[in-house]
Amino acid sequence: MIAPPVPVRAARPAAHAPAGRFGLARWGGFAAAAVLAAVTSGVPLPGLAVTAGGLLAMAGVAAAWLALGAVAATVPVRRLVAVAALWASPLLISRPLFSGDVWSYLAQGLIVARGQDPYTLGPAQALGADSAVTRHVSPYWMDTPAPYGPGWEALSGLVGRLTGEHLAAGVLLYRLVAVAGVLMIAWALPRLARRAGVPASRAVWLGLLNPLVLWHLVTGVHNDALMLGLLLAGVELVLAGAGLGAPAAAARVVAGFGLITLAANVKVVAAGAGCVLAVHLARRHRRPALTLLLAAGGGAALTVAICLGTGLGFGWIEALGSSSGVHSWLAPTNQVGFLIGGAGSLAGADLTAGAIHAARTAGAVAGAAGAGWVLWRVYRGRTDPLRGIGLLFAVMVVCGPVLHPWYVLWAILPLAASARSVREVRRLAGVSVVLAVALPPAGHGVAALAGGYALAALVVAAAVPAYRLLSARPAPLLAPLPA
Repeated sequence: MIAPPVPVRAARPAAHAPAGRFGLARWGGFAAAAVLAAVTSGVPLPGLAVTAGGLLAMAGVAAAWLALGAVAATVPVRRLVAVAALWASPLLISRPLFSGDVWSYLAQGLIVARGQDPYTLGPAQALGADSAVTRHVSPYWMDTPAPYGPGWEALSGLVGRLTGEHLAAGVLLYRLVAVAGVLMIAWALPRLARRAGVPASRAVWLGLLNPLVLWHLVTGVHNDALMLGLLLAGVELVLAGAGLGAPAAAARVVAGFGLITLAANVKVVAAGAGCVLAVHLARRHRRPALTLLLAAGGGAALTVAICLGTGLGFGWIEALGSSSGVHSWLAPTNQVGFLIGGAGSLAGADLTAGAIHAARTAGAVAGAAGAGWVLWRVYRGRTDPLRGIGLLFAVMVVCGPVLHPWYVLWAILPLAASARSVREVRRLAGVSVVLAVALPPAGHGVAALAGGYALAALVVAAAVPAYRLLSARPAPLLAPLPA
């Protein structure tokens, strides 16, 4: 009788597999982030090498993030927050990547520091074309007034007074502001998730550890970091207060709406979260109209106080649309216009400008209808407020005239803390990964951009099958059969 084959090596216990995958993902993501910071640090490399190396490093972080997601539910929140800090550490000392908006912040802050009006003057007009700060500003924004709220411009003025035209010091201070925003996100996300009945670890993985957070809030130094931090912290305070009795409830609700108003004074879109929460509270009270009036009146009063207290006035209202002059290629409304314009050019007609205007108008109408639908569902209790905030921002992003990859975080972060189905989590992760590699870390011309993407794609195409081959479970080694 032939004995059954006996494996020489026993398989590693399954209990150790999640820990092993966690460690590999943690350090793999850190290594990829360090490579990204290194290849974009200004070392003398060809533009093609910088673009391809940066894209491959970005793909490495994204792959590590997805691998971490497979075991995130078994990892405590504090360990995931530590991983976020680990991955962010090389990027904290990197050059500003993915966008040059921080140079516009520096210019606007210097305008405020010199007593000029950032809502009527662009950097070139206010500071002069020869200014060290102006020379770093994108040509798109050289003559554009500030599109941000008075709270942000006041903070920028403080940075301008402290650093003047010292670029490195200015970037450092803005990055500290961004880190403060990310820390508020780290505080609020797990609390919001538990309140919504969602695993906190999964929310932290999908939200805080998201590559878009690392790219655009940490190393990109966008003021969306401060806006989102204030917003999510405010939402948590309002929802926590709504479940308490007076006067503790009133104190938390007022503080929460105060933080959301401060967020709206960074970027006015944050006011959408206040609208959702006001509708949610109105539903819970016998006098809904009074609730809505108090919420709107309180936010307006604080905003007026900021406008007058900072001396910046109300010019920001007229300047809000200044950023829409740029036709961002990611915005669906612009894509429709480009498509129609391209078709018209084949027939010798110039339809692009008119098509974009028509598509943006249609987007505004659709956005208003979508926002009304979300608010109605929240008021009727069919959608919880946190999810309503995420859906409202999703409507803004899809229907708005301008879309950059970091705008998607407005929707992803609230939805990360309220997504209950695995399918929705996968969709949010998929959108994040696609947008995480949609924008190169730095610009080196069209040729380097096209070549870098092509080279990175070839490397990935070769690496994936090789990885699958090497990671495939080998056939068990059999003991010699008895004679």
